[in-house]
Order: sequence, then structure tokens, then C-alpha cells
Amino acid sequence: MLIVTRRKGQRIVLGNDIEIVITDISRSGVKVGIVAPSSLTILRGEVKDAVEQANRESLESSFSVPPPIAAPSEEPTPTSSSSEPPLAAGASAAVPVVAAQPALSER
Repeated sequence: MLIVTRRKGQRIVLGNDIEIVITDISRSGVKVGIVAPSSLTILRGEVKDAVEQANRESLESSFSVPPPIAAPSEEPTPTSSSSEPPLAAGASAAVPVVAAQPALSER
């Protein structure tokens, strides 16, 4: 980590196209202005942490296993004119798998 002392109006340059400008200093904090390309996402740390936590919780809940379904006691009888054959007792239908989106930290 680089730690520098700056005064109001001074700046820090990152690369060729990012500037951090100290706009105000008070007892309660420092106001910082950031000049960067619009294609760059800039988030406060606590917002980024909250988004990552929500992504983790969403990912965990999307992969939770549903409770087992009790097998029917009788052989199913076809009641509709579906083009698919009925499932044998104890067989299960194919369930499509949905890919999860990567967390922000992986993008």
C-alpha cells in the first residue's frame, strides 16, 4: 500500500487516465474527486463489499438442493396427449442446469 500526504487541490495520478484530486479536508474527513474514463466502474469500498456478499448469498441459494420428492405408490397412467412417454416409477425427469454469473471480483 502506498501512503502519501496531500493537501487540498493536490492530486495523485494513476496510469495515464486516472486522477485522484483532494477537493476538501475537514476534521471529519477528506473529500476526494476521481477523474477516470466512464468505462471504469468506481465504487465505495462498503458498496463493493455489499455487492460481493449479495452475489455469494445468491450463488449459494441457487445451488441449494431441494427436498426429495416421494415416489408414487402406483404406476402413473398417461392422462394427456403429450408426445413424451410417461416416466417409469422412480425415474426422474431431466432438469436444466443454469450457469451462475461470476461475482464482481471475478469480472
